[in-house]
Amino acid sequence: MKKIIFILIITMVSLTALKAYTYAEEPASDEAYVFPSIAPETSLSAGYRYTSLRGSAGAAEYEYLKNSVTFGAEHRFFSFPHRVHLDFELNNIKDYFGDINYAYEDTVVFRGVFRGLFHNLDQRTLVDLNPATASPGVDNSRDAGVNYGIKRTMSNVFLRFKTRDFPLHVYIDGSHTTREGSQQQRFLLGSGSNNSIIRTSQARDVDWKTQNIVLGLNSHLGPVEVDLSHAEKRLDVGGTNVFFDTYSAVTAAPARAAGEYPHNLIPELKGSTNTLKLHTSYTGSLVASATFSQQDRENQSSGTKSKYFIGAGELIWTATPRLVMVLKYRHKDIDIENPETVTITDRLNPSNTYTYPVEPSVTSVSDTITGIVRYRPVTGVAFKAEYSHDDIKRNHADTIKVAESTQKNTASLSSDIRLIRGVQLTAKYIHQQNDDPAYNVYPDRSDEGRISLSWSPLPFVSAHVNYSQIKEKRSNLHFLETNGTITGGDHRDVSRDRLLGVLTVGLLRNLTVTGSYSYMHSKIQQDIEYHNATGAPFIDPLVPYKDRVHSYSLDAAYSPSTAIIVTGGISHTISNGGFYPNSSVLLQPVSVASFSELKIRETVVTAGGEYHLKKGFSVGVKYRYSEVQDVLANIFDDVTNGKAHIALLTISKKW
Repeated sequence: MKKIIFILIITMVSLTALKAYTYAEEPASDEAYVFPSIAPETSLSAGYRYTSLRGSAGAAEYEYLKNSVTFGAEHRFFSFPHRVHLDFELNNIKDYFGDINYAYEDTVVFRGVFRGLFHNLDQRTLVDLNPATASPGVDNSRDAGVNYGIKRTMSNVFLRFKTRDFPLHVYIDGSHTTREGSQQQRFLLGSGSNNSIIRTSQARDVDWKTQNIVLGLNSHLGPVEVDLSHAEKRLDVGGTNVFFDTYSAVTAAPARAAGEYPHNLIPELKGSTNTLKLHTSYTGSLVASATFSQQDRENQSSGTKSKYFIGAGELIWTATPRLVMVLKYRHKDIDIENPETVTITDRLNPSNTYTYPVEPSVTSVSDTITGIVRYRPVTGVAFKAEYSHDDIKRNHADTIKVAESTQKNTASLSSDIRLIRGVQLTAKYIHQQNDDPAYNVYPDRSDEGRISLSWSPLPFVSAHVNYSQIKEKRSNLHFLETNGTITGGDHRDVSRDRLLGVLTVGLLRNLTVTGSYSYMHSKIQQDIEYHNATGAPFIDPLVPYKDRVHSYSLDAAYSPSTAIIVTGGISHTISNGGFYPNSSVLLQPVSVASFSELKIRETVVTAGGEYHLKKGFSVGVKYRYSEVQDVLANIFDDVTNGKAHIALLTISKKW
C-alpha cells in the first residue's frame, strides 16, 4: 500500500510542478503536413520442421528436437494516426516469437515482445574416481536414464502515454520470465566433512517465475528533464525447491543426531527500486545529469535483507567543437542484514532441531570519480583520455579475511584515426592499479591493449581486424584455513589474447562471400593451496591453466534472379583447455588434471533458398546440420558426442 501511495505522490507532485511552468508551443505552420499513403502489407506462411538427433542434444543445445508444423504471420498497417506492426513465428509449442507494435500519433505507444525457447541439458553420469575405496562412493541410481531440458519463456510489455498540451510521459514497462522442466542436481551426501560421503545426482523439477514491473513518468520542467520510476521484482520458486535426505549421526562438534534434513534450497526473492533521474538540456555547451536510486532486496527463505543506494552525477562541458571534457562521480552504499542464526529440522523427528550462528555479511561503501577529455585536432582524428579513482571501504571484512579497503586507479588513452580514405584505425590502452584487492582473482596490476582496423578499398570489398591482449599480475595471495588462519602465495599471472578477422567480397553483382576467423587464448599461472591426507596445507607453485579456441566460418549469398535467393555457410570451431598441477600428491590414483582436460570440435553447416512464385506466393527451405565431438573421449568431462539435423520447408503468401 505504501508503494502505491508513493506512486500517487510522485504523479501529483510532478503534475503540480508542471503547472508552474508555461509550455510555449511552436507557431503552427500555414501548411499542415500530409502523411504519405502506404498500402497495408500482410504475409502468411506455413511449413513443416523435421528434426533428427543422434547422441547428445548438446549438438543443438537451444533447439526443441521434435518434428512439428510451423506457422508465421506479419502485418504492417499505417493510416495516420494509427501505426500497427504484427510479427509472429511458431516453430513448435516450445519455440516461438511474437512482436506487437501499436502507436496512436505520439500520445500512445505500445509494444509487446514474446519469446519461447527450449534448452537441452545433458544427464551427467558420475564417475567413481577410485573404485578400490568405499568412500567417497558414487550413487548413479537416482536419475539414471533421465532426459533433462528447460523451456524458457520471456515476455515484455511496454506502454507509454503522452499528454497533448505539454511534454509529460507516463509509462509502464513489465517483464515476465518462466523456466519450466527439469535439470540435474548434483550433491554430496554424508555427515561432517568426511563421514560416509556419497556423490550422487537427482532430478530437480523446475517451475520458476521472475516478474518485474516498472511504473514511471518523465517530463521537461523548464530547463531540466525529470524521470521518476518505481520498480517491483520477485522470483517465485515452484517445483523441487528443496531436497531432503537421510544423514548419519555426527559425534564431533557441532554434534547432530541422524535424521532426514533439508539441503540445496532455492530461495524465493523479492525487491523494489525507486529511481530519480535528472538532466539539463543537451543543446547547450554545459550539460549536467544526476541519478539517485534506492534498491531493497529480501531473501524470503532466509530472511536476509539488503539495501543499495546509488547516486551518480555527470557534467559535460563542450569547450569548443573540438574539445569536450567530462566529469563523473558515483557513490554506492551496500548494507546487508543477515539473521543471527539459522535452524534446520529433522523431517522424521521434528524435535531434532539445530541452530547455527550466521556470520554478518560484508557490506561496503564505494566512491568513484572519473575525468574524460575528448579532443579532435583535425577532421578524421580523435583522441580520448580517461582517468578514474575508485575507493571501496568494507564493514565486517574480517569475517572472510578480506581487505577493509581497496583503491583502484584506472587510466586509458584511445584514438580513432582515418588513415586514408577507406581505412579506419582504432586503438586503446588501459592501465589499472589496485591497492589491496579483496579476492585472489583480482590483480594488483593489469594492462590491456586493443587495436582494430577497418579497410574498404573498393565498394564490393570490406575487411575488419580486431586484436586485444590483457596482462594481469597479482602477488600476496591469501588462502583462508578452516581455523581462521591465512596461508599466503606469491604469484598469479594472467594473459588473454583475442583476434577477430572478417572479410566480405562481392565476387559478382549477385554473389557475396564472407569469411571470418577468430582466436581466443587464455593462460593463468597461479600458486594454489592444497591439503594433504593429514590436513596440513601446502602450496603448489605456478600451476598453469590454459585454454585455446580457433573458429573458422565461410558464408555466401547468391541471387541468380530476382525470384531466387540461395544462402549457405559452414563454421568449424576447435577448443581445448586443461589444468595441470605439479604436485605428485595430485597425480595418484587419478590425476587431477584429467578432470579438466578438454578438447571439443563443433561444426555447423547451413543451407537455404527461397523461390518467389507468381501472385505473391513463395516457397523456401532451410537446413542446418550441427555436430559436437569430444575429441579426447574424456570420461571426466561434461561433453558427449552428438549430431543433429533440422530441415524446414515453408510456403508463404504476401499481399
